[in-house]
Amino acid sequence: MTVRYLLDTHVFLWMAADPDKLSRNVRKIVLQKNSRLYLSAASGWEIALLRNLGRIELPDEPQRFVPEAMQQLGVTPIPISFSTAMAAASLPLIHRDPFDRIMIAEAEKEKMTVVTKDKKFAGYGIQLLW
Repeated sequence: MTVRYLLDTHVFLWMAADPDKLSRNVRKIVLQKNSRLYLSAASGWEIALLRNLGRIELPDEPQRFVPEAMQQLGVTPIPISFSTAMAAASLPLIHRDPFDRIMIAEAEKEKMTVVTKDKKFAGYGIQLLW
């Protein structure tokens, strides 16, 4: 059975640069052949913003780093649709981070498991992995 996982931004960055920060469970799951990994366009946007604000360092410009890391890790991009944006705006205000709200809405819509260390995601009743 193929399982689809939506990677939170920090998980993607850790996979690309510091896999030891991932839980043992996450490392095991993401390496399985039947795991399909996805990254929201919101994460690409967040990574570029965090770099521009000086909150993270990357080995290259985000426009090159993110797509190259996605290709190396076998991660498929997910665009942000209008319906996802509207659904994110309608979510309860458990989590106020707009990037995370987009991911939560995408996970609900696409029936995906979110790979995250962020405990606030649990308040939305979506499938989580850490």
